[in-house]
Amino acid sequence: MKNIVVLGSTGTIGKNTLNVVRKKNRQWHVLGLACRENKHLLDEQITEFSPDFVYIESKDVGFEKKFPKTCFFHGPQGIEELISVKNIDLVIYAIPGISTLNAFIASIKKGHRIGLATKEIMVVAGQLITRLAQEYHAVILPVDSEHNAIFQALIGEKKDTIRKVYLTASGGPFKGKKVISPTIQQVLTHPVWNMGKKITVDSATMLNKTFEIIEAHHLFSLPAEKLDVLMHPEAVIHGMVEMIDGTIKAICSMPDMKYPITFVMDYPRRKDVVWERIDFRNIRSFTFEPADRNSKWFSLAMKAIEQQGSFPVVLNSANEVAVDNFLRGNLDFNHIVDITEQVISLHQYKKHLTIKDIFEIDRWAKNKAVEVITKETKMAKERR
Repeated sequence: MKNIVVLGSTGTIGKNTLNVVRKKNRQWHVLGLACRENKHLLDEQITEFSPDFVYIESKDVGFEKKFPKTCFFHGPQGIEELISVKNIDLVIYAIPGISTLNAFIASIKKGHRIGLATKEIMVVAGQLITRLAQEYHAVILPVDSEHNAIFQALIGEKKDTIRKVYLTASGGPFKGKKVISPTIQQVLTHPVWNMGKKITVDSATMLNKTFEIIEAHHLFSLPAEKLDVLMHPEAVIHGMVEMIDGTIKAICSMPDMKYPITFVMDYPRRKDVVWERIDFRNIRSFTFEPADRNSKWFSLAMKAIEQQGSFPVVLNSANEVAVDNFLRGNLDFNHIVDITEQVISLHQYKKHLTIKDIFEIDRWAKNKAVEVITKETKMAKERR
């Protein structure tokens, strides 16, 4: 039996991962779980899976007394302590943001097999992670459906035979629609995927695809000119690789995160699954539309790859604050990208970053985004 640690166990990826564990009865032992604050669901998960170790952000003596056989970790170093326990076979990184960046680096150095669902890690520290992964011969398996598909399509292929890599995008809830000032509920109603709130908003602004392009650049060591996006509203083809001989390899499955998670857990083997399979009798056509490379979201991705350094850090951090303010009703949806761009324009660019630099720039960008949003809100009230 193999041991798995799930960071972000109460989120969408975490819950899907535990669904896969259930179906793989007695193949995996849940060695550790981590969540920030959803103790109600965490309670149910501990009761069902009996993990040896659990991380929660703040210590709760009453909660922990219910599980005397479980060792609990807390605070800023808690996740690093969790992933330092012995006999880990796979760590799933699925806590949004960059709070697990230090733990991720520790996992690389410890030789863990890593399932990466936290795209922010590669967005802000892709150069550092790539260098460390090469040095420690790390096995980093992408969990995001698009990157997982590209990973599968690239197996056995040499880099010099790749002409183009295509990430696919459903287009979000407003593709083909004109919505002047969408509500929070409208933004969170994704036509295909059931995801967390942050990534669903990013899907609506298309900045999620911005981050995915940056992540693909680092994961697969591909230059910007070999990365492209196709709008594919059916969301059945998750990624394609075009070879120099004109052949295109496409990876297809139902839009269900349990597919890439299963691939990561079984890799390098393939095993039978019980998830819903594609029935081509029910699919009349596949739709594709080239992405507009002049759009803001695509341009931001290209600029981030070109500049590297502090640019993608500020891009990620400012957007995180803007999305949070939108979800709390403090910012109009149409201003999310504008706020992000404003903060980028105000930052002092730095090319070569340390891990310390990344966290310092992250804090600066978040504080500056709050400042810009506060100013914009005040000016809007005065105009009214």
